[in-house]
Amino acid sequence: MEAPRPFAREWCAQSLPLTRGSLLKLRVWELWLLLLDFGLNAELPHEEDVHFINEYVNVHNELRGNVLPRGSNLRFMTWDVALSRTARAWGKKCVFEHNNHLEELNMAHPKFNGIGENIWVGPENEFTASIAIRSWYEERKKYHFENDSCSSDCSNYKQLVWDTSYKVGCAVTSCTRVGRIKYAVIFICNYAPGGSLSRRPYKPGITCARCSKYDRCTDFLCSKIKKIT
Repeated sequence: MEAPRPFAREWCAQSLPLTRGSLLKLRVWELWLLLLDFGLNAELPHEEDVHFINEYVNVHNELRGNVLPRGSNLRFMTWDVALSRTARAWGKKCVFEHNNHLEELNMAHPKFNGIGENIWVGPENEFTASIAIRSWYEERKKYHFENDSCSSDCSNYKQLVWDTSYKVGCAVTSCTRVGRIKYAVIFICNYAPGGSLSRRPYKPGITCARCSKYDRCTDFLCSKIKKIT
């Protein structure tokens, strides 16, 4: 990840004469720039932070449990550390492109291959978990469930509500620039098993009606009675 404003501190050091008064000014400027750099990243959560994990998983399950038409077989999602680390590693590239290693065996996850991925990019001061994830969900307005077609791209929505995906791992990374956006963040969520997106994302019907006999209904979603690893 590139550090924000990489030349600002160097410019200050070269522009001020090193008198005692100017040295004090230089230190004040350096302190201000350090605080500014800290402020750009202060609100960005780390993928191993418990509050971060709970927020992101809860938003996913909330949206999955309230799809329209109602879903009969969507799985309850839980956090996966390996997926979040894959998201972090790819996010550090600061490019708005999909990870081209997600289909490769053991490249993105020690257990799963065929990993799903959603990406959000925007100004750092506009990022929140809810805004990013709900923007993917908003693509449902472009999706026609009856004939499984999209009036525009709705792949993020379909992956978000893909019935068999039950693991999610996300990471948010600060970047000097992503495309035309300065002081941006790139937010990535990886999913396992990933959706092929070649069919309707779930089966409509009575909530949890198609859960297996080994499932219970949790927040309108099918969750294993025993923990899935």
